[in-house]
Amino acid sequence: MEFRPLEQGKRADCESCGPVWPEAVDVAGLSLSELRARLGLIKRAEARLAAMKTAALAEYSCRGGEGLARRVVLEELQASKQQARREVETASQLSRVPETLDALGAGEIPEAHAKRIAKAASQGPVDETVLVEAARREDFGTFSKTLRDHQHEQSGDDGKSLMAKQRERRSLSFFKSSDDGMFILNGRFDPVAGNRIEAALADEVRRQQNDSKAGDQTAFDQRMADALENLVCADTKDRKPQGTTLILTADWDALSQKLAGARLLDGTPLPVSEVLRLACNADIVPSVFDTKNQELWVGRKHRLATEAQRAALIIRDKHCIGCGRSAVWCEAHHIEEWLMGGRTDIDNLVLVCKSCHHNIHDDGWVVCRDRIGAYELRPPPSPYADYPPGQPRAGPSHAETQSTPDAFPEVGITNWRHESSKQLLLN
Repeated sequence: MEFRPLEQGKRADCESCGPVWPEAVDVAGLSLSELRARLGLIKRAEARLAAMKTAALAEYSCRGGEGLARRVVLEELQASKQQARREVETASQLSRVPETLDALGAGEIPEAHAKRIAKAASQGPVDETVLVEAARREDFGTFSKTLRDHQHEQSGDDGKSLMAKQRERRSLSFFKSSDDGMFILNGRFDPVAGNRIEAALADEVRRQQNDSKAGDQTAFDQRMADALENLVCADTKDRKPQGTTLILTADWDALSQKLAGARLLDGTPLPVSEVLRLACNADIVPSVFDTKNQELWVGRKHRLATEAQRAALIIRDKHCIGCGRSAVWCEAHHIEEWLMGGRTDIDNLVLVCKSCHHNIHDDGWVVCRDRIGAYELRPPPSPYADYPPGQPRAGPSHAETQSTPDAFPEVGITNWRHESSKQLLLN
């Protein structure tokens, strides 16, 4: 990869590409739209610098070996030993995906996206052109899902080899700190195990909160520690094992009469063989919800969402509608407030995490529907008065916030069914 000199803040080999190196300015005098544009410029500059560092490190490693390259990173970049190892490994991986490195050097894709492509290419076959194009237009969360789906498709064995490699990398370290005598736990888990552990912790944290006294100020990370201790040390003779509830989705191929396209709630694709293995030790509850056999419309009978409603919300919203946090940590929020006569019906509920819940009640954020019918949170209008034209940030009108009859736009709400797919709850 060749990096030509820059002149007057522009790429010397491509004048039309616009500025690459941001000039020093007084940001206090910039409007919100100008600040937004400046952040984009900084992103491109960071990407170009990352590509330069990668090229230099890869060349140094090629000539002097990885050990000497790590030492140079320690001394010149003042990195830790672990960071030095990662920097050299990443440089080696990126040097083997030239199209990705070129896009990074041109400031077209962020460094984090490029690293994900390089790592994926080191693990198995990928179509670099497809991934680079996706990296140009998608945010990190969306791109991560795209990458997982792409790896699954390219594996050629329904993702079995990818799942096997992930399980091979599982690890857990548990040791006593010499500093203060406290124990430190650190681990890596494959997607299935990780989802089960997360579900168990979330369930135990909710149980602790329900059992806690009024005014309990225990911090969230402390509740997490307590939850893990309770789950590991509990007397299982009189307690149901935790963490076995998983929500999986799979398409039903009517022609072959087989399941296909199985995935976890977070979008991670799974081999069908893995779904069948999980089903051997689980209860399977098809997520066909209607007014006859599931309590999805309870009106004013209950204030809190029922278990059936939580399951339906998790499948519909998938995550916090505000920040995207995992659904297992979310609460059910009434769009029309309970205290104002709102009903505990599925079409009046959305998933939000605790922080976004506070944004709604304390800071005026508003629940609304996007163009495809999905729920989202919008901030109050005043902080965004200077937002670029064409990107409105004001909260919706009262009419916009009212739920339409179709709270499940893809499958309908009064009889939630789909002929070509099955949603599974594994308990």
